[in-house]
Amino acid sequence: MKRSISVLLVALALVFAGCNGLLPGGDSTPTETVTPVAVPTDKPTSTPVSQLAPGLTRQGVTDVFALGEAHASVLGGTSFTAHRENTIRYSNGTVYRRFEIDGQLAATEPRYSITLNQSGAVLKGHRTSRQIWSDGERVLVAKYLVGNTSYRVPRDLTGEPIPLDGLPQRFLGVDLTSPQPIYTLFGVFETRVVDETTRNGTTLYEVAAVNVTRPDRLGTAVVSNPRNFSFRALISPEGLVREYRLRYTATLADQRNPSTNGETVSVLYTVRYTRLGNTTIERPPWYDDAIANVSTPTPTTASTTTPTTAA
Repeated sequence: MKRSISVLLVALALVFAGCNGLLPGGDSTPTETVTPVAVPTDKPTSTPVSQLAPGLTRQGVTDVFALGEAHASVLGGTSFTAHRENTIRYSNGTVYRRFEIDGQLAATEPRYSITLNQSGAVLKGHRTSRQIWSDGERVLVAKYLVGNTSYRVPRDLTGEPIPLDGLPQRFLGVDLTSPQPIYTLFGVFETRVVDETTRNGTTLYEVAAVNVTRPDRLGTAVVSNPRNFSFRALISPEGLVREYRLRYTATLADQRNPSTNGETVSVLYTVRYTRLGNTTIERPPWYDDAIANVSTPTPTTASTTTPTTAA
C-alpha cells in the first residue's frame, strides 16, 4: 500500500509540473537561468533491518512465510510436547465448550500419545475424553464417555487400519509440523515486538497484535463476526512460535446447536510447546485392557475409569 501511494504521489507531481509549464506567462514573464545539477546514478543504500528470528524484526513479523518455515523446521526435527486449548464462554462466564489437546510426539518414527478432552454446556454436562497411543507399529484408542471406557483400532471405511503417519494430524486437527498454521495465524495481524524474556537460557521475543488485517480468517463453524482482538506470542531466535494466546469476542453460529445462536461469547485459543528434545512416548496404563479388547470381534466395555490424561 505504501509503495502504491508513493507511485501515485510521484505521478501527481509530474502531472502538476506539466500543468505549470502550460500556464500563460506573456512577454513580461521574467526569464531564469537554471544550472543543471548532476543526477546521482546510484540508489541510496538503505539501513539493514536487524533480524531477531526468521521473518521477525523489531517492527514485528515481516515475513510470515520465513517464520512458518522456521517454526515447522524446529518441530520437525525433534520430539516435543504440545498443549492446545479452545474455550468459548457466554458473557456470564459459563463455558459453552472447552476443547483441550495434549500431545507428545517423537522426533522421527510415528510414535505419539495424544489426549483429547471436551466439556461444556453444549455437551449437556457430559465430559468426553479420548487417548490415542502409537508405538510406531500399531495405534490404540481409549474412549471415555459417561463412566465407560471402550477401546478400538482406528480403521477406514473398508475396515483396514488407518496408516500411522496420518493419524496425529487427524486427531490434533492440524499438522503441528506444517508451516501453514503459522502462515494463517500471523497473516491475520500486524504485529510489533513489545518485550523479551529469558526462559531456560533462551531469549524469547514477545509479539503483540497492533492491527487486524484479516479478521475473516478467524471465523469458524461455531462462531462468526470475530471482533475485539487480543493476541500475543513468544518467538525464539530459531523461529519457533513457542506459545501464543488469542482472545476475541464473537457471535455463536453453531449449526449443530442452533438454539443458542446469536449469543455473544468470548473465544480463547492458547497453544504451547514444551520439552523439545526431551519428550518420551510411554505405554499407557490401559494398554493391556486395550489389547485384550481390540483382539475380540466386538469391542466391549472394559473399565469405568477415565484414561490417564497426558502431562
